[in-house]
Amino acid sequence: MSEKATLDRDNDVLKPATSGSHGTVMAAFVLGRFARAFSAHPGAFEVLLPDGTTQRLGQGGQPDFRIILRNTRGSAALMSLDEGRFAEAYLAGDIDLEGDMLRPFELRRSFGDFHPMVSAWRFLQPMLTGQVRTNRQAIASHYDIDPDFFLSFLDPMTPCYTQGVYLSDDESLDVATERKFAWCFEQLRLKPGDHILEVGPGWGAWFEYASARGVRCTGITISQASADYLAAKAERLGHDWEIIFSDLLAFETAERYDAIVIMGVIEHLPQYDRVLSRFLTLLKPGRRIFLDGSACTRKYELSTFMVKYIYPGNHSFLVLHDFLEKLAATPLRATEIQNDTRSYFLTFQQWARNFDANCEAVIGRFGEFNYRRFRIYLWGAAHEFLSGSLDCYRMILHFPDRAVGDDDAPGTGGAGA
Repeated sequence: MSEKATLDRDNDVLKPATSGSHGTVMAAFVLGRFARAFSAHPGAFEVLLPDGTTQRLGQGGQPDFRIILRNTRGSAALMSLDEGRFAEAYLAGDIDLEGDMLRPFELRRSFGDFHPMVSAWRFLQPMLTGQVRTNRQAIASHYDIDPDFFLSFLDPMTPCYTQGVYLSDDESLDVATERKFAWCFEQLRLKPGDHILEVGPGWGAWFEYASARGVRCTGITISQASADYLAAKAERLGHDWEIIFSDLLAFETAERYDAIVIMGVIEHLPQYDRVLSRFLTLLKPGRRIFLDGSACTRKYELSTFMVKYIYPGNHSFLVLHDFLEKLAATPLRATEIQNDTRSYFLTFQQWARNFDANCEAVIGRFGEFNYRRFRIYLWGAAHEFLSGSLDCYRMILHFPDRAVGDDDAPGTGGAGA
C-alpha cells in the first residue's frame, strides 16, 4: 500500500490515494504524543496506521504485538493516552490488537483513566437505590447472558468461574479446579449428609463435586440465568439442589448450614461487616466457611472500562487488611489464608485462550461487541495477576463452638494445596 492516503469522509477511514495527500505527515502527527511516551518501552511493538504505514516502537527485538488503527477515531483514542478511550475504540472496532495479548496491557501504566462521572455514579447508585438493588442490576448486567457464552471459555469439564489451584504451569484447568474442590471439601471437613450453602453457585461445578460425595446443596443467586440453568441441570442429573433467588444481604432462613462456600463472589459484596454478620446467622457454630476472591490493596479500585462494561455498581476486589479488620470484630476466625495469585493468572490465561479459540462461534451468536469486551477483560485480568497488580486469596473461616471445645486455634486447618 502507498504511504500516502486520503480521507474517506463517509466512513472516516484513511485509504490509499494516488496523489496530493499528506497521509504520511498526518500519520507522524497522530503518533507523536504516543511515540514519545513509548519510545523507550522495554518491549518492541508495532502500530499500523490507517494509511497502511507501520511504525515500530520500543527497545526490544522482534515485535511482540501490533496495534492496528482502523480510522481516525482509533488514532485519536491512541494519541489521547486515555485508557477508557482506548478501550472504547477497541470495542467499537476502531482499534484492533494482534500478537501476544498479554503484552499490550504493559502500556497501561503510562495511560490516564480520569472519568469522574463514571466513578461518582458507582457510589451514588447504592445510596439512591439501595445496595441490594444495585447488586441485582450489576449481577444481571454481567451474568444474565445465555450460559453458553460463559461456557465458551470456562473449562468444559468443571465450569467454575474462579481460579483453580495449580502446582505447575503446564497442568490443565480441569486438574487445577478439581484440586481446589478437594482442598475446599477437606478444609470444610464435610461428610455425607452435611448441608452446605453456596453463595453464587454459577454453573454448578462445585455442586456436582459436593453432591457426588453425599452433601446436600443449597445455592442463593441473583442471576436469573444462573438460577434457570442450575434448575435444569439438577433435573437432568437427578440432583435435589435447592436454588433460591436472593441476595446474601437479604437472605432470611431458619436453616443453619454445615458450611458456607463463596467462590469468587466477595468482590460483589464489599460491605464486609454486613457479609460477616450474615455468615454468623447462617452457619452452625463449630463449622467453617470457604471464601476466595481476587484482591488488591485499595478499596473500589477499578478501571473505567471495568465499571462500564464488566462489573458495574460498587464492585471491589477483596482488600485483605480491611476484611481482616472487620473479621476481628466477630467471633469468626481465619484458620487458613493462601495466596493463589499465580493460579489465577494461569486460570485467566486459559479462559482467554479458550475464548479466542471459540471466537467465530461467540461472535456469530453473541455479537462482536460482547466478544471484544470479554476478550480484553480476560486478557487484561490475566496480565494484572501476572504483573502483581492483582492478588488472589483463598481462606477458611471458623465459627468456634466454645461449648464443644472445637479446634479453633489458628493453623489447625492443615497445609494449603
